Amino acid sequence: MDTLDLARWQFAITTVYHFFFVPVTISLVAITAGLQTAW
Repeated sequence: MDTLDLARWQFAITTVYHFFFVPVTISLVAITAGLQTAW
């Protein structure tokens, strides 16, 4: 593997991480806000 392949792998892992992490974080904030409001 050369430097370009490693950079592509890093980009792919970062993209997948953000693809899942950001919606989960936003959903947890919305759920927490809703539960706090209901309580």
